[in-house]
Amino acid sequence: MSPTPTNDQNAAVRQFAQTLEEDEELFKLGQYSFRPFFTYPPNSPRVFVKVGGVEFKQGEGDMQRIAYEWMRRERERDPTCNIYVPEVFKIFTKGGGLTFIIMELLDKAKPVEHQLRTLDGATCDRNEPIYYRMIADGIHRLSRIPVPQGATPGPFTLGERRIKHILFKDHEAPIVYPTVQDLEDHLNRIVLRMPKYRRTPDQAPRITFERDLTFCYTDFNDENFMIETEADGRPRLYIIDFEHASFLPISFLAHAVYMPQSLNRWEHVTKWVAERFGHSLPQTNVRLMDEVRALWVMSVSKIGLTEAQRQRSTIQDAQDVAGCSQDLVPHSDGNFT
Repeated sequence: MSPTPTNDQNAAVRQFAQTLEEDEELFKLGQYSFRPFFTYPPNSPRVFVKVGGVEFKQGEGDMQRIAYEWMRRERERDPTCNIYVPEVFKIFTKGGGLTFIIMELLDKAKPVEHQLRTLDGATCDRNEPIYYRMIADGIHRLSRIPVPQGATPGPFTLGERRIKHILFKDHEAPIVYPTVQDLEDHLNRIVLRMPKYRRTPDQAPRITFERDLTFCYTDFNDENFMIETEADGRPRLYIIDFEHASFLPISFLAHAVYMPQSLNRWEHVTKWVAERFGHSLPQTNVRLMDEVRALWVMSVSKIGLTEAQRQRSTIQDAQDVAGCSQDLVPHSDGNFT
């Protein structure tokens, strides 16, 4: 556990967040809210709440905690860094597998595009590259997070380490991969299912992943990057939404950055990320990974799994369904850094 900063502005709200596990009004909002996130309490918001299935929300919250702590240390090391991640105060599960992430409320920050629209033309032109370079620098700084001991491909979490990434059908891996080799082998089995390689499998190219894992933040929706202007005019960036953050071979980050322009809705973000990383972001696997993605979109989610993997996946799916019909024991909210 990291020492609490002396100027701890979140102390009171953090204490409030610890009481929310027994709050029935919060639980009802989580069950019936139209959107899987909301501010709370409704009439006088103090925290931001995300709610969803235990399988992914626990992983999202744990990865955000890691990112929060790392970025706090980055600001201590480098006074020019003004990049933040909202603090996660508490994660708990109740009521048949509904998981709540209680986090810091950003009441002054606005998504980057919204912030730019509030500025006059000249100020917008001047600030736009400043904001997007900050975003790219934030993604780069997150990629330098040390890999925790025992990390495997996916989020480093007490929950299920299933990857969420644009590569997979419905952006969700069909199984948990114990090793990079398991992940690589699965994708290469899908390569062999491509019509152009079925008759000549010996001539099929191969995906070869890096063996080291990297903290890959790959959701470049510009709503995930929020700007607040401080009293002295200095911009502060918040990076939010860690659902698609995992420890993965860096090719997964490269794929999200360099995927074809026709599919890249966030090119106005990724071009800055590409510039910041330069040659350190390898493109060797990008084309073939995107061919795998394209085939996966048109196929069943379990394409390319071995028989043993299919059986384990079926068992896991059945357990997930069963878990939604009974109360679960709350997860610990210990720090993973």
